[in-house]
Amino acid sequence: MGLFFPVSPAQTTSAEAAGFPIVGVLHSGARPEAMAVDTQSHLLYIAHESPGFVVAFDAARGKVVWRVKLGDVATDVQVDSASHVVFVASTSYRQNESDVFVLNGTTGETLARWKTGSGDNGIALDAVRHRIYISSVNDGTIDEFATSGQWQDASTSFQDIQHTILRIGTHPQGLGVNTRLGRLYVADYAEHIVRVVDEATMHVLATIPVADTPLQPLRVDEQTGYVYVVCSTGQELDVIDGNKNAVIARIPVAPYPEGITIDTATGRIYIADEGNDEQSNSNKDAGNTITVLDGKTFQLLGTLRVGAAPDGVASDPALHLVYVALEDSSAVAEVSDSVNVPLQIDETLNQAIDARRAVGLLQQASIVTALLMLVTMMVATWTT
Repeated sequence: MGLFFPVSPAQTTSAEAAGFPIVGVLHSGARPEAMAVDTQSHLLYIAHESPGFVVAFDAARGKVVWRVKLGDVATDVQVDSASHVVFVASTSYRQNESDVFVLNGTTGETLARWKTGSGDNGIALDAVRHRIYISSVNDGTIDEFATSGQWQDASTSFQDIQHTILRIGTHPQGLGVNTRLGRLYVADYAEHIVRVVDEATMHVLATIPVADTPLQPLRVDEQTGYVYVVCSTGQELDVIDGNKNAVIARIPVAPYPEGITIDTATGRIYIADEGNDEQSNSNKDAGNTITVLDGKTFQLLGTLRVGAAPDGVASDPALHLVYVALEDSSAVAEVSDSVNVPLQIDETLNQAIDARRAVGLLQQASIVTALLMLVTMMVATWTT
């Protein structure tokens, strides 16, 4: 059973004066991680890391609709808003196996369960081509499940599938799809690159270097063609123009960012500042803020303190709500995303970002200087 604590009007007014208003806190179980919003039904789906389960939360009524137990760990959740079908990646360490569960988003009924490669798996959906992609970072594979028909006809479409195992890179984790372009984006956890894959042929069209440790999820804005890549140990957000297959922006953010979402109504980008180095398995430096960027200029708009170790982030543009999974607080913060609310600027974060930008400029200047010296030496050699 979940508990929802709405914030009183007095508390909301105080929060608005400081920045974003936190309008509610949901407690549906321990260690919430990934989240997804059905933008038609406005149900929020929360995957809990350990023990592994997923819940459906009705924000309008403030209550949990259903709860389904999965394996030991639920690593990702995605929803197709047109069919209201939910996909959840789950791992059982005792059996050393991973699965993807296909659920009816309204009732929680299990429609299908498919075996996948093992690891901290991510999910990407292509509802146009009726494909589900599951990354398996441990196995170095991507499972592709192609259904025979429309997902709205759940009684038949998930029983007749074509399963293909793809090998794209060494440690694929982050996934994203642009259905308009027919492109699958695969972020390699170890190689620090994003591969652009043609869905028609499954051939790699481009290999794009990004900062260290790109994570699931990759957010794709099909209107602009931009692909947003959160790089944890690189401590930046890299923006790829999917029309050019090139990085167009590298934005320094708070230490060890994790989740990301885009609110298409306001054009804002929200990044969870988890603060934990996933490679060290240490929570001693857990972050407690979300960072907000302007989606057009990529400028820092502000931050909001939300709770310990914010991880997954999801938005409901129609309701002007942003949800933040607080892994170490075992809660989900419900944040109002109103364009009328002033944002609080964290000067410490600004200084840290400015310092990292300065270091980056110095590194670039050093490279240019070294190249100029090399050219000068070569010219001097030729003239003598």
